[in-house]
Amino acid sequence: MTRAALLLLVLAGCSTEPYPLGGNDAHDTGEAGENGETGENGENGDVPDADDGRDEGSSPCYPIGPDDTCNGVDDDCNGITDDPFNLTRDPTNCGACGNRCVGPGALFDCTSSACVFRECELGFADIDGNLLDCEYRCPLFPTQAEECNGIDDDCDGDIDETSELPAPPSGMCRDLAGTPCAGVTMVCATRGGDPPTTGWFCDYPPAVEFDPSIPNGIALEESLCDGLDGDCDGVPDDPFTDLGLECDNGLLGACRDPGARVCDPADPTRTMCDLTLPPDPLVTVPVAEECNGIDDDCDGIVDNATGPGRVIDDMVEIDRGGAHYWIDRFEVSRPDATPVGPGLSDARTCSKPAALPWTSITFDAATAACGRSGKRLCTGAEWLAACDGGAGRLYPYGNAYDSTFCNGLDFDGVLGGADDDVLLPTGDPFLSACVSLDGVSDLSGNAREWTNDVRGDTGAPSFTPIAVTRGGGYDTPRAGLACTFDLSRAASTTRLPTLGFRCCSDTAP
Repeated sequence: MTRAALLLLVLAGCSTEPYPLGGNDAHDTGEAGENGETGENGENGDVPDADDGRDEGSSPCYPIGPDDTCNGVDDDCNGITDDPFNLTRDPTNCGACGNRCVGPGALFDCTSSACVFRECELGFADIDGNLLDCEYRCPLFPTQAEECNGIDDDCDGDIDETSELPAPPSGMCRDLAGTPCAGVTMVCATRGGDPPTTGWFCDYPPAVEFDPSIPNGIALEESLCDGLDGDCDGVPDDPFTDLGLECDNGLLGACRDPGARVCDPADPTRTMCDLTLPPDPLVTVPVAEECNGIDDDCDGIVDNATGPGRVIDDMVEIDRGGAHYWIDRFEVSRPDATPVGPGLSDARTCSKPAALPWTSITFDAATAACGRSGKRLCTGAEWLAACDGGAGRLYPYGNAYDSTFCNGLDFDGVLGGADDDVLLPTGDPFLSACVSLDGVSDLSGNAREWTNDVRGDTGAPSFTPIAVTRGGGYDTPRAGLACTFDLSRAASTTRLPTLGFRCCSDTAP
C-alpha cells in the first residue's frame, strides 16, 4: 500500500468494514441501540478519548511513515516536524524547505538560515563581481600561465593580455638596419584565413610587402614600384631594373621628348616614362628641315640632304657664258656651327649666315663633305664667275679696293684697340658690303676656299695633288684678295685654320 493510500485509510477512521453505515464519530465502536445508544460503553454510547498526548480538542495524529521529507508535516507523529532537517544550516533547505543554496558554478553554505557564498566550483570563476554566482566557465582547466594562443589560460576573463605574456620569440623577423624592417619585433595577434590563427607575428609596417598570416611572411622579392624597400634587402624597387633609364615619347628628331623611367603612380606594378624631366623638345610638331644639326622635320634624319624633306640650302643661281649652276651663298659651315663656335658635326655642309666657317679641312675631306650634301666642290672657273659677277670685277664688291668691306689683313675683326685678324662668322653684319654682284658673300677674305682646280702635285715620293685656293683669308694682304688671284695653292692634305671651302651644284637646292 502506498503512503498516500495509507493516509486516506487513516482519515477514513481506519474502518475495517467495507461499507460503514452508522455513526459520524470516528471513535464510535459500539453498536447503536434503538435510540442510537451504544450500549454498555456509555449511557449515550460515548467512548472516552485515548491519551495521545495532544491537547484536548486537537485533531489526532496518524503516523504515515518516517519523517524523511522536508514538507512541514510531522510524518512520524513524534511531535517534531521535519526532525532530520536543520533549516538553519542545511544548504538544500536553508531557512525553509526547498530553499536550495545554489548558483551557476558556485558553492554555498547555509548559516543561520541564510545562504552564504563559499567558493567557485572547479573550472569556474566570478568575474562580474556578483557573489551569488561564478558565471564564467574557464576555457582551460586546470588553468596555467597566459600564453599567446587566443585562449584565456589563467581564467581571468582576459585573453593574451600583454602584461602577462612571456617574451616573444627572437630572431624570426627581418630587421635589417636602414630598411622599413629596422627594429621590427613580434606581436601576439590573430591573423589568417578561416579559421584564423593566434600566435606570434612580425609586426612589419605598411611599407613592407609581407603575408600577415605568416609569422615571418616577408616577400622574397618586392612586387611594388613605390620607392620603398618592400622586401628589406637594402635596395628599394630592385626588381624594376629599368628605373632611371632614358626613355622618350616615341617621336624622332626635334619632336623627341626625352625622359626617364620612374614608378607609375597609377599602377605601382610597373614603370612609366616621365617626360616632365628636362630637356624639353625643341619643337612639338615637325617643321621644315634646316641645316642646323637638328632633325627639324622629325623623320629620323638630321639635316636631310635628299628627298622632299631635304634642307634647302641658301644657294645662288649663276647662269652666264654657257655655264649654269648654283653656288653656296655663304662659306661652308658645319651643321652645329654658331657665331662663336665652328661645331663638330661633319654630317653635311651648310650654307647659312651667322656661323663660323668650316676650316682646318683637307681637299679630299672638303670634296667628300660637299658630296654628302648632294653637291660638289666648285671649280676654279665657277668660283671666278661668281666672284667677278661676269663683269670682270677685281673684287666681288667692285674694282676699287676697300679694306673695310671684306675681312682681309687690313680689316679689324674686333672693334677697338689694335688691328685684329680673326675669322668671323660668314655673312657677319660687319661684312655686309663684302657681297658679289649676284649676292654671294665673303668671296674675298675671311677664309681661303678650296676649289676643284688641281695643278700638279708635290712630286716624289707622295705625288700629293696641289689645288688652287681662292679669295684669300683674314690674314691675306690686298693682292691675294682679288677675284682673279690664283697663285695661292696648297697640297690636298693641308689643314689650316684659315682654309675653308664652298660647294656648287648642277641642280637647284
